[in-house]
Amino acid sequence: MRKELFGVFDDRAAFERLRSSEAFDRICSTDALTVGVRDPHLGVPSRSAAYDGPEGVCVLWGEAYLPDEAGSTPARWLLRRYVEEGTDVLDRLNGSYLLAVAHDGEAAVYTDPIRSWECFYTDAPGVRAFGTDATRVCETVSTLSMSRDSLLELAHLSIVLDDRTLFEEVERTPFDGALFESDAGSLDRFVYRPQEFDYVDELAARLQRALERRATLPGRKGLLLGAGYDSRTLLAGIPAIEQCYTVGTESSPEVQVARKLSEQYGVDHCTLPVDGSHFEVDIDTVRYTNGIGESIHIHQRSIDQAADVDVLYHGWAIDSLLKGFFIPRRRLGAFGKSIRLSSLDEDPDPIEFLTERRLGVMPECEHLLEDCSATDDPEEFLRGRLERELDRCRHRCERPHDLLNTFGMKNLPSRSFRMHLADQYLESFLCADHGLIDWHLRTPPEHRNTETFLAAIQRIDPEVLRYRPPDRPRANALLNQVEGFLRRNLHGLTSFGSPWPDRETIYRQYDLDQTLFPDSPELYPCSARYKLRVHDIVTWLDALAGERPIEPEQVACPPSGCRITPQRFAELDRPR
Repeated sequence: MRKELFGVFDDRAAFERLRSSEAFDRICSTDALTVGVRDPHLGVPSRSAAYDGPEGVCVLWGEAYLPDEAGSTPARWLLRRYVEEGTDVLDRLNGSYLLAVAHDGEAAVYTDPIRSWECFYTDAPGVRAFGTDATRVCETVSTLSMSRDSLLELAHLSIVLDDRTLFEEVERTPFDGALFESDAGSLDRFVYRPQEFDYVDELAARLQRALERRATLPGRKGLLLGAGYDSRTLLAGIPAIEQCYTVGTESSPEVQVARKLSEQYGVDHCTLPVDGSHFEVDIDTVRYTNGIGESIHIHQRSIDQAADVDVLYHGWAIDSLLKGFFIPRRRLGAFGKSIRLSSLDEDPDPIEFLTERRLGVMPECEHLLEDCSATDDPEEFLRGRLERELDRCRHRCERPHDLLNTFGMKNLPSRSFRMHLADQYLESFLCADHGLIDWHLRTPPEHRNTETFLAAIQRIDPEVLRYRPPDRPRANALLNQVEGFLRRNLHGLTSFGSPWPDRETIYRQYDLDQTLFPDSPELYPCSARYKLRVHDIVTWLDALAGERPIEPEQVACPPSGCRITPQRFAELDRPR
């Protein structure tokens, strides 16, 4: 990866036993903490910064906005404030970051409130090592023991839940959390505290400030633009954007509306075509999953050949943070068909909501989970894993809708999308803005919806909705739902379709079974998304095996010295 943070809770000699200093742009070290940073944007205002001196070490990695008083030495300023204020200094940080600090023999690593960067760690080398690239952290471990439950979660839910990884020896710094020399724990910044205020006005004002903070990044600016509501918010709020990119075909409704939006704001537009290579992913792409998610969300992987920009904006996670993607709404329907209403479901079944509508649960679960070590009942296994994770979220909220929102923010399955962009470009993550997170936590769930969001962005630009999304042609959300329902279910009407290319069609068109799984016919009946997920996992594990074998102790696996192959992975979950 182009950008990486790696460190140990020890001195520089311990660091260099695990990694070469030459791999990093800057090394900061004390006896208690040594951190290496590789980032082409190190020292750019509001980006990664590092300092070590008599007071200790401070490394700020990612994107962070500090008070003006921090001046031109943000890391040094942060360390001094940390010495005086302790963790209260975190309230002065705004953005998407990891903060590593050491002073007076004590050291810690802190995430931002929504853990927008993963920080993996292990104690297996005899010293606690941590970093943003899971492959590099795993490589410090001589023998990796695979977690069967984590593997099943990733294969069938699309993500490894909570703070775990595929391996027993490697974990993740907790959500809204902190990592120490021999401990890890959660903070209390991401806690729901609903209040009454003008939700639309306040969201509009905070969006405007967040956009202004991010509008001054140096270089030529681009935007990943869809036809929906999220990314057009950045197009309307950042006038300096010069180029927009949309995934799809020239004739697709998604691209046509995105092109109109670009023309509306005087911005050039480029279509990113999709062909079979879109799914022929190798380790250079799969590594952005960090082995805890799926790469299917990196739909912009072809942008590297087309993009002529330095800065790339996106609207990732707006639907989850500001529009209530993880909030259950009432549904109206019959005979297995329904439309979603804007009002809350007052008595939601969290497990049903997550498995049916919000996680990438594959239909293969019914027969592939029968061999699960925890239970003979696949539904019981899935329910148990999800209930366990929901229980871990309960201390942050009181209402069931906020519980599901906490789950969603903690376990966003599309994280690989952002990881890829952030490594390739000078990227900015709007939804990590402190003001927007605070709005989310203070706004009751009945007001965190698309209607509130649309009213807010029209305060930024009254013309932002001039061209409506192709699947939402009407101003009334219920009428859009009704029309979509009729188009899906009445003969002779054409459905709105999906804003994304049809995976099943592309998979069959390019005969990817033969390309990806020539020796695994048992996988052919499975869905394209499931097979691509399997391919991700196998590719990542094979790359980790590298010069030495991975030796999982808790699952059936190849004997020591063998590579993990698609066939063996299929055998792992196939019922006996």
